[in-house]
Amino acid sequence: MADDSDVLIELWREQRDQARQVEEQRATLTNIVILVVVVAAGLGFISQRGLQLSVLAVTLPMTQLGSYGALACMKYRERSALHDAQARSLRTKLDGLHPRLSIDSEWANTYLVQQTRFPRLFKLRLYALWVTLHVGIAMVGGTLSLWVLL
Repeated sequence: MADDSDVLIELWREQRDQARQVEEQRATLTNIVILVVVVAAGLGFISQRGLQLSVLAVTLPMTQLGSYGALACMKYRERSALHDAQARSLRTKLDGLHPRLSIDSEWANTYLVQQTRFPRLFKLRLYALWVTLHVGIAMVGGTLSLWVLL
């Protein structure tokens, strides 16, 4: 059986991995911003050309990419929920093996402190922001495509 230090070090590693993932997501956000710039450029092209059939070459891919992005974000959320559940299960087992460390109660306390520090942001789900962004892009593309066709 591992000693208390081994358990704490492993839990620390898990938190560092989570922090690393947040940093990687920030890099991904930069790519999303680039996507938004491309969409804005497409909208600029449409505004200069007017709503005619040729702009469907911009609006249809915009709709498809927005839809794909929204679905991918929801799938990433599902995968994240799976890993969270697995980690929670392992943490509960660790807490049972090392009750003296009070792992679950410490986690719960940290959770409450974070919720108190950021009450509004705490309720906001990050995946919902990503899905909203992509759905917005898809809706703009779809609306403009319908407008051109009608």
